[in-house]
Amino acid sequence: MDHSGRLNKVRRAIERADVDALLVTNLTNVSYLTGFSGTNGQVLVRSDRAVFFSDPRYEARAADLVEGADIVIYKNKLTDVLADHLDDGRRLGVEAATMTLAEHSELGETLSGAELISTKGIVEDIRRTKEPAEVELIRRAIAISDETFEWVLDRLAPGATEREIALDLEVHMRQQGAQEVGFDPIVGSGSLSAHIHHTPSERSLEKGDLVLLDFGAMVGGYRSDLTRTVVLGAATDEQRAVYQIVLEAQQKGIAAIRDGASGKNVDDAARAYITEAGHGDDFGHGLGHGVGLDIHEAPRLGRISEDVLSAGDVVTVEPGIYVRGSGGIRIEDCVLVTADGAEVLGRAPKERLIEL
Repeated sequence: MDHSGRLNKVRRAIERADVDALLVTNLTNVSYLTGFSGTNGQVLVRSDRAVFFSDPRYEARAADLVEGADIVIYKNKLTDVLADHLDDGRRLGVEAATMTLAEHSELGETLSGAELISTKGIVEDIRRTKEPAEVELIRRAIAISDETFEWVLDRLAPGATEREIALDLEVHMRQQGAQEVGFDPIVGSGSLSAHIHHTPSERSLEKGDLVLLDFGAMVGGYRSDLTRTVVLGAATDEQRAVYQIVLEAQQKGIAAIRDGASGKNVDDAARAYITEAGHGDDFGHGLGHGVGLDIHEAPRLGRISEDVLSAGDVVTVEPGIYVRGSGGIRIEDCVLVTADGAEVLGRAPKERLIEL
C-alpha cells in the first residue's frame, strides 16, 4: 500500500480545510495512513512530515509496521509529547467524529499555543476511492463469503437454530482464510427475518421459513458484505413474487450506478420500483453504503444522501422488503463503481428464490 501517497493526499486536503496540521485519532484512519494495527496510535500530519505516536506496548510493532511517518513513543500519554511536534500558534485539525469532549478539553488545555479546529471526513473521503490493491483484497473477502453461502445451504434445515448457523458461518469463513468476520453475522428466520438488523437467537428454523443471511469476511483488513434470502421447503406464490420485486429493484439500482451518479438518485432507482409494486412502506433503510476498512463507510446510497459516486468506490446495493409478522427478503452485493457503470464483485446465486 502507498502510505506516503495517502499522507500526501491528506496534506492537500488539510490545506483546503485551512488547518496547518491534522491529528488523526481514528484507529482505522491511522492504519490506512501508516499500516499500523493496534489499540493505541495517533498520527500528526504536517506539511513537512508525519509523526506516529503510541505507548511502549507497541514500540516494536510500530517499528515493523509504520511506514511514511516518524515514530515517537510516549511513556504516559499523547499530550506529554504532542506539543514538541507543533509550532506555536498553529491551527490544529482534530477528527470531530472520533475525539471525545474530554480528549478535546485536555488537548486544549495542554496545547495553549494552538487553535483546535474540528474537521470531518478528511481521511474518510480519501479512503472512499479504492486503490487496485484494496479492490483485490475486497474481491478475496467476497470470494470467501460467496463460497460460504453455497456451503451453508446444506446446514439450513428445520431444527437448526439461528445462533448455530451464525457460528457455522463465522467458523467456515475463518477456515477458508478470512482474517476474521467482517461483522457479526445476521441470521433471521420466519417472522424474525423482517428485523432489518436482527441478532441471531435460539429460535429453531422451521419448514416454510424465510431465512435471511447477512454476513461477510475480512481479508487484509478489508471487508465483504453479502445478503441472501432463502426459504425452507416450497415457497409460496407471495414469497416468490416479493423476492422478484427485490431482485429487480436491486438490478435497477445497480444499473443507475456510474461515476458522477448521486447516492440519492441511485437509491431512487430501486426505491421507486419497490414503491410502484406496493411495498414502499416496507423498505425502511437506505439502498447501500461504502465498504472497505469499515463495514459502513462513505459513500451512502439513500433518500437524503448528498454523496456523488466516483470510479473506484465500492458500495453495497441491498434493497429489501420487510413485512412484520410474515418475514423479510433482502438481496445484497458489493459493487465497484466504474467510469461508465458498475461491476458486481460477487457471484453468489440470486437469480431465483432458493427453495431448500
